[in-house]
Amino acid sequence: KSRWTFARTMSSIPHEYTLRERCLKEEFEAMVLYVRNHGYSAKFGTRTYTYLDVDGFKYWTMGDPLDQTWVLNRARL
Repeated sequence: KSRWTFARTMSSIPHEYTLRERCLKEEFEAMVLYVRNHGYSAKFGTRTYTYLDVDGFKYWTMGDPLDQTWVLNRARL
């Protein structure tokens, strides 16, 4: 239900993001936890993130603690 924005500053890695402030707190946190609890680990550069593939998109966050997570990313598979 959230509004997604194309990440222009990383156009070489096409993806979109939504912000915590655009979402209902409960829905944003539920999605972040779902990604983290049901996803898989994969490297991006030197860092490892948790990704989850759903309905043609790959979702991930930056790995901050839940209360400090402010962005949810997605890219087409």
